[in-house]
Amino acid sequence: MALFVTSRTSHIISFVRRKCIAASVSSFFTGAKHTAAQNDVQASSSKLNANTQFTVFYRFPYITAARFISRLKLYQTTVVVIAVPPTIYYYSIGAIGLEPCMGMAAVSTLALVMLYIFANFFQRVVGLVALSSDQKLVRFSHLTFFGGRNDVIVPVGDIVPLSDTDERSEDIFVKVRRYSTTDTLYMSVIHGHIENAETFHKVFGILS
Repeated sequence: MALFVTSRTSHIISFVRRKCIAASVSSFFTGAKHTAAQNDVQASSSKLNANTQFTVFYRFPYITAARFISRLKLYQTTVVVIAVPPTIYYYSIGAIGLEPCMGMAAVSTLALVMLYIFANFFQRVVGLVALSSDQKLVRFSHLTFFGGRNDVIVPVGDIVPLSDTDERSEDIFVKVRRYSTTDTLYMSVIHGHIENAETFHKVFGILS
């Protein structure tokens, strides 16, 4: 079981390295819109009836591994960045040469860039999807920057059906798009567990 999880995790990491750079660059220019949309969703979700119940119909079993990788990358970057000032100090007093100092600065820069890329992608990975009891709202649960959980609640009618997009069933991750914003989430149909196929097709349509 451990080997299986490790294999799937490595597969996902490879996908991240290939595709999330473009997504992160795009999100840099749409960050303000993303924040505004999040605020609007959170404001509307706060007005939900306290008796509103949600039933989970999709789970991503590797979200725990994604949380671990996200937090590990954060801790790793923190350690590397903290090591930069002492390195500069030792260089200034002549204890080390220029090459180690430049090397540490390069590693620190690379760590920050990779943290941004990984964090940006993993914040968009959907771990749970649930439908409200009145079948009008969908709750997406995804990771925060620090590896916590954040819930986004949107109307069912705001979700673009997968059948209306260029996503394919063999893709490791498919983009979940909305009509009201250009912000997207990522969901794995291949590796995810669909607990209720009828509800899934009702919300997302049929993936080609």
